[in-house]
Parts: sequence; C-alpha cells; structure tokens
Amino acid sequence: MSEAINRFCEDLRVKLTAIDDALRGLESKIESSGRQAQQQVRDHLEKVRDRIEQRRADLQAAHAQFNNWIEEEKSNTQEKISALKNKLDKEKLERRADSAERSAAAAVLIAAAAIDDAEQASLEAWLARQDADFAEAS
Repeated sequence: MSEAINRFCEDLRVKLTAIDDALRGLESKIESSGRQAQQQVRDHLEKVRDRIEQRRADLQAAHAQFNNWIEEEKSNTQEKISALKNKLDKEKLERRADSAERSAAAAVLIAAAAIDDAEQASLEAWLARQDADFAEAS
C-alpha cells in the first residue's frame, strides 16, 4: 500500500477512535448525571453539527473527486491498462495511480462524514427517545 493510503487509513482509525472515546465519555456522563444528561447530549450534538458543517465544502469536493474517478475507471478497461503497461507508459500510469490515491483519500473523507452523520443521528434518536419517555411518564 502506498504511503498516502497508509496515512488515510491511519486518519480514519484516529477519527473512529476519537468518536468512540467521545461517545463513551458522553455515555458515562449520561449514566451519572441524570437530569443534566439531556443538556450534555444537546451540547455534544451541537459540536457534531458544527463539525459536519465545517466539512461540508470538503465533502462536496470529495464526492466530486470520487465520482470523477469512477467515471475515469469505467473507460480504463483491462486491455487499455495492459497496453499502457506493455508500452511502459509511465506518465499515464502515474496519472492513473495519482488519481486512484486522490480517490481513496476522498473515499476516506466520505466515510468519516458518514460516521459523523451516524453520530448525529444516534444523538438525535437518544433525545427523541427521552422526549417520548417523558411524554409517556406524564
């Protein structure tokens, strides 16, 4: 695997670990704080929403990069790639590899954004369940 791919994979692992740590911390706060739990969840949800908003432009660019790569790859048949290898067309092979690495980076960004979306949905679901439980208890 190239250095760029290794770096992207490590970035994704760090992101997943940070989210897991934050959610575990939030979970323990919820269990210990009772009434303050909803406010803590709302505060955390606001941070997640801010993070999502800050990445919106980067995410749109990542989707465009990834979709462009998919379209490029549709035209790169095995025969075309084999012909480039046989001709030792280093320039075109390098461009293809660079494009694939940029696409991989875009896919990691898209995956990280999906994780943020899942975190937001989970927090919103927890708050919705609290509202429903409150209504049922009243």
